[in-house]
Amino acid sequence: MALGLGTMTILKRGQEEATEILRTALDEGIVHFDTADVYANGAVESLIGQTFSPEDRSRLFLASKGGNRMNATGTGWTWDPSYDYLKQACFESLNRLETSYLDLYYVHGGTMEDDLDASIRAMKDLQQEGRIKEYGLSSLRPNVINYWLENSDFSYLMTPYSLLDRRIEELLPRLQERNIKLVARGPLAKGLLTTESTSRLQSVDRFEQYDKEQLEQVLTTLQAYPLPAMALQAIDQQADIVLPGASSVSQLQANLKAMRETLSAEEIAHVLSLLPVHTYTEHR
Repeated sequence: MALGLGTMTILKRGQEEATEILRTALDEGIVHFDTADVYANGAVESLIGQTFSPEDRSRLFLASKGGNRMNATGTGWTWDPSYDYLKQACFESLNRLETSYLDLYYVHGGTMEDDLDASIRAMKDLQQEGRIKEYGLSSLRPNVINYWLENSDFSYLMTPYSLLDRRIEELLPRLQERNIKLVARGPLAKGLLTTESTSRLQSVDRFEQYDKEQLEQVLTTLQAYPLPAMALQAIDQQADIVLPGASSVSQLQANLKAMRETLSAEEIAHVLSLLPVHTYTEHR
């Protein structure tokens, strides 16, 4: 089981619930905790730092992201992947997380209009300084991903990957050739691939490549199988880390149960054969 915990929505129900989510996750064997400096304007990083003790640190794999500069009021941010800002952002994340190093640090997005070489150089220098052990890219843009593949030695790619969005499979051979670990964010597709899929569908006009009618048809097919077990385990076959979020302990427990449910390789392969695989050229 390669289950991590995404923390973007962890404070949705308050600090007490969020703390319990973190402690429960660790107690249940989850060690990969993913966060970012912009999650609740740094409050999520601070919570993680306050929740886990120095004794816990050796068990944890802490990942964070930088590149979004918060404005003075803390109500929004602008994109800044510059060399100086990435180094500053990493230092500030380390302080909030109360750790001397990160196991993994991502550039949090990016476009081809950026100075990508400067961003990559910042990550390499942070690695050489011992502030981060490995660096990665969090992106859904194929042109940016390809540039990093050709011009850096990054170790992790975080990108959307679910039964409803399988575009990254187009690049899997290149990632595997380079031994780059794939981190699947959004594996439950905003709740559409859970037991709440029917209610979640009411508020969704479209999802990535699907309009609402197509989405309804796909979800009807998938509802014949156990969700979210099928959703998480199918992605687990290709991704190195499956990274659903949780805003309650009950959601976390549901994800853990889903990953432990018994599904055969044949069942998973059959479901995958029923679903389309779009390419990046079809939907950018």
